Amino acid sequence: MNPGSKKPHIELVTGSILFGLLGVFVDYLQDVPTGPMIFYKQLFGVFSLLLFMLITGKLSQIIPRKKKRYLLLLGIINTTTLLTYFICIRYTSFSVAILLLYTAPMYVTLLSAPILKETITRKGMLALAMSFIGLLFIVDMTGVTTGFTAGNGYIIGITAGILSGLSFGIEIINIRYIKDDYSSVAQLFWYTLIGVILLLPFASKVSGPVLTDNLNMLIIFGIVNTAMAALLYVSGIAQIKAQTGSILALFEPVSGIFFDFTVVHTPIHANTLIGCFFILLGAAMAVTEKSSKIFGKYFKIQV
Repeated sequence: MNPGSKKPHIELVTGSILFGLLGVFVDYLQDVPTGPMIFYKQLFGVFSLLLFMLITGKLSQIIPRKKKRYLLLLGIINTTTLLTYFICIRYTSFSVAILLLYTAPMYVTLLSAPILKETITRKGMLALAMSFIGLLFIVDMTGVTTGFTAGNGYIIGITAGILSGLSFGIEIINIRYIKDDYSSVAQLFWYTLIGVILLLPFASKVSGPVLTDNLNMLIIFGIVNTAMAALLYVSGIAQIKAQTGSILALFEPVSGIFFDFTVVHTPIHANTLIGCFFILLGAAMAVTEKSSKIFGKYFKIQV
């Protein structure tokens, strides 16, 4: 990969935008319980990935090699991120869940230096600050304050949201750590398959009629969210600095708000627009940050 190429950035942004459709799918699939919804999303995603690998001749890439325990860890962490994120949405709100999920850049910034030996630059820290300010504008802080007085359910949601941010941050670090041994396709396949196995008990937690009525949308959910979006996301984030990748991934909440407004018809407020501006500003700063001379040595990947 040419150090000056923006292809990984475009892949990551495109994947994040497709991830932003999650709210639309969840709104349509509101009759399907959370556990079964995630299970079937991942299941149909695995089938889509297998078909993709057969067509492109990349099936041999999924053979486990080095760092197998980190591959297993990636599957566990990704499943944890999904479950805690969906639980947070259920007990709080979409905006609160996004804020807590995307505290991940803070953990990435702190962990990328000692684990991945990446330099924390002033511009990177400023980009992170801009993006986090944007998220503070987007979140409904009045709802947060009111929610704490509403009962234990909200506390469960907040706790789950904090865990989702931490696990998402560790997931980004893990993807970067094993990128030299596993292509983005291999990583995506294994963490999705491991998730399907872990979530197997939820397969029967939905009634037959409800599953049948929502089967087509669950298939589309799996193809778009689990396969297409994740493939672009993992391919992009594996080829750029972890700090930059975690900030560019903030396009997900921005696109999620856009889709909520245009498709689900959720009202959009001035604070939301201001927040989107700061997030895009932070993302632009991350993309234009100059790479160090050793960029090409550490960030080549075979996809």
